[in-house]
Amino acid sequence: TFTDVSAGSSTTVKGVFDNETSLIEVGDVEVEATSPKFVCAYSDVSAAVENDTFLINSVTYKVAGSIIKDETGNQATIILKD
Repeated sequence: TFTDVSAGSSTTVKGVFDNETSLIEVGDVEVEATSPKFVCAYSDVSAAVENDTFLINSVTYKVAGSIIKDETGNQATIILKD
């Protein structure tokens, strides 16, 4: 569920959620980091801005930045933070 925080409205959006994990080095220690993202039709989320939210699998994620459109302008990738 996508929530436009400023408008106070919510809508169901179909898409693909990916919460990829990777190991990053911090000094001499490896730390597991996640980089959640959501890919969907751009028209479904064209008004999304930073700090709007997505509720996915009972976890609320905030939009972490601008929407990334593909080369056709039809698909959007949204970087999320939890």
